[in-house]
Amino acid sequence: MHTPISRRTLLRSCGVSLALPLLESMGRATAASSAAAVPPRRMVLVGTPFGFDPHAFVPRQVGRDYELPSHLELLASHREHFTVITGLLHPNTQSSSHQAEKVLFTGAAQPQLPTFRNTISLDQEFAEHVRGQTRFDSFVLGTGHMPLSFTRNGVALPSEGSPSRLFAKMFLAGKPEEAAAELERIARGRSMLDLVGEQAKALSRRVSKADTARLDEYFGAVRDVEKQLELSAAWVDRPKPPAPGAPPTDINEPGKQPVRLSLLYDTVHLAIMNDSTRAFTINTFGEHHDLSHHGREPGKREACRKVEVDLLKTHDAFLTKLASAKEADGRSLLDSTMVLLTSSLRDGNTHSTNDLPVILAGGGFKHGQHLAFNPAYVEEVRVAEEDEADKKGATDQVTKTAPLCNLFVSMLERAGIETDRFSSSTGPLAGLEQA
Repeated sequence: MHTPISRRTLLRSCGVSLALPLLESMGRATAASSAAAVPPRRMVLVGTPFGFDPHAFVPRQVGRDYELPSHLELLASHREHFTVITGLLHPNTQSSSHQAEKVLFTGAAQPQLPTFRNTISLDQEFAEHVRGQTRFDSFVLGTGHMPLSFTRNGVALPSEGSPSRLFAKMFLAGKPEEAAAELERIARGRSMLDLVGEQAKALSRRVSKADTARLDEYFGAVRDVEKQLELSAAWVDRPKPPAPGAPPTDINEPGKQPVRLSLLYDTVHLAIMNDSTRAFTINTFGEHHDLSHHGREPGKREACRKVEVDLLKTHDAFLTKLASAKEADGRSLLDSTMVLLTSSLRDGNTHSTNDLPVILAGGGFKHGQHLAFNPAYVEEVRVAEEDEADKKGATDQVTKTAPLCNLFVSMLERAGIETDRFSSSTGPLAGLEQA
């Protein structure tokens, strides 16, 4: 009995995952468009592996009139443009420790098991729905650590940590021979599809009904990739936007996490400004693993907090850039860009995968509040004096929670994608309303 060729096999064998070109008929919203044009929706996902010190991050009050704790004071100028959310988690990730990082934006269960297979990440789900409207499907960026972005088949997408290479992709035209080589690669991809497609058609005459259904899915994949190949050739000769200046200089030495993140954020800002892509993932700040295991030793704990402060200051500068730049209709880039900062651990010292730290900024939501889905956790942070917390340790109470994927559903809905489920979700996130 023959085994039909899977969609995953097809995509791997063809070696293509090309963005469709932006055609005039697609009605792109740019400065050249009507001032009344609706700006495109965008999604920026930022993951940090070791969480944040809860006593510096978690507000002691719930609702709109909460007092900003010290970490969130760093974002105070954007208070009305972000929502801090506590009490979210991915179900069935307990005991997964650092392995939970690879499911941060997928929500797949039991990542610590040897039989684990990942699922599609939020950025790629969004990218699939806007494919063809920008030169690149997505930018997957990082300064190291585990991958955060995964295809529909659970295949990890490699991250790019070089701002200079990203700059070249966006702005620098290749040599004529490079363009010719790209067209030849596209032609080879078409030939491979023809060959594999003919083999599958011949096979379809000799398989069961169940296998016929699988082949129908395969043929759908063939048509999708054929369309990508057909239209991707148009990008080869399509001029890139003019470079806004000299390429950035990459920073690679240890101890420069804030500078490297700032450069990546600058690159994201440029990509948003020239509409190179609308889906971004950044994995950052992975050098302070030892400090995150501070054991509540005051010196190490303070050093770890300093790293977290540097991260949040850099994040604040990025939000400021988005808030300061204007769309064609006069609104800010932040109004149409969802920026999610979160982690797979509550904090590195406890390794808890409950009560994950979440800040969602921009993107057209009614912000300015603290949404809490585990009141016992907020109460614990509120009443505990820092010295007492050092002695007692975290109780890790979980009395009421919500799946982090509920937030993902709300973000997809805000992007104009009709859906009520993503991974472990039970629906959109209660209390988070669209503006």
